Amino acid sequence: MSTRGDGETVNVRRATAADAATISALNADVQAVHAAALPWLFKTPSAETFPPATAAAMLARDDVLVYLAYLGDAPSVLPSLRGRGIGGALLGAVRQAADDRDIRQVALDVWSFNERAEAFFRRHGFEAYNERLWLR
Repeated sequence: MSTRGDGETVNVRRATAADAATISALNADVQAVHAAALPWLFKTPSAETFPPATAAAMLARDDVLVYLAYLGDAPSVLPSLRGRGIGGALLGAVRQAADDRDIRQVALDVWSFNERAEAFFRRHGFEAYNERLWLR
């Protein structure tokens, strides 16, 4: 839990199978960004894109860690709540989980069209170590 300067509290916790519908719904926002940028590669979000049953199966695994952040009662990172420290709180939870498990390196993928996400991750200490190029 972290309290922001404006008094709002961000709560971060590990997601469980009971959170499958929430994870599925939040994934639709991410899927929409990708589908808008690369419609020939990514599907438009639908009930079949990442259904709650698929999310539940993923969340039930011991080797998968997924975190949810809440600002008040709203699960995040909803587009309407971006820029309020929620992503940083989530990254803090990931870093803590890595430390707790003696994991020395955390890596992520970010699509080159998603400049906002890339800038966010760079602000939080991530740096490029590999670049993939394609010919379409």
